[in-house]
Amino acid sequence: MVFPELRSTENYAMKNPAITSDLSQLSLCFFIKLVQDQGDQIVVSYASEDSNDLTVEIYPTRTDFYVDFKLFRFTSINLYDDTWQHLCLTWENNQGVMKLYKDGQFTEQVTNHATKNYTLKAGGFLVLGQEQDSIGGGFDHNQTFHGRLASVNMWDKVLSESDIAAQYINCSVPHGSVINWSLFKNLTRGNVAVEEP
Repeated sequence: MVFPELRSTENYAMKNPAITSDLSQLSLCFFIKLVQDQGDQIVVSYASEDSNDLTVEIYPTRTDFYVDFKLFRFTSINLYDDTWQHLCLTWENNQGVMKLYKDGQFTEQVTNHATKNYTLKAGGFLVLGQEQDSIGGGFDHNQTFHGRLASVNMWDKVLSESDIAAQYINCSVPHGSVINWSLFKNLTRGNVAVEEP
């Protein structure tokens, strides 16, 4: 899926409702290719009636993940190198732990106790390429994604390290139990292009 260089709030893919049952843990994985020096960009956002439940925001020097506006910041990776990279994050609400995997390898772990016992609510909007300041809208063109995305999938469990490594090594991803990448190909808006391998 190609998000064009000319940033626009018209360019995104959206599914609603995206999640059919509340989530106390998850794994979100995708392949991404980012051009250098593009500033901050929103890759994924999920919003329900209560809040922005989940946001993935990538900067040149860090990657920020938000669960219910609570920040998990990872500074150990740089994704702005114009090559395909595989990213997975896992989160669970027992301890509020999020783990980041890059190219099949565990990279960093961050704990935010404020997300303990939190659940992502079902029935919200999941958007690729934009942040939602209102449910299903309120986009800001300065945060619009510019780059390439593939195999965006979400599961309702914490995937094992071996499962995550296999996704990268085999370059093939099983369908997510919560979010299935194949569904997004028909849900693009604006000038987002779908390229088949």
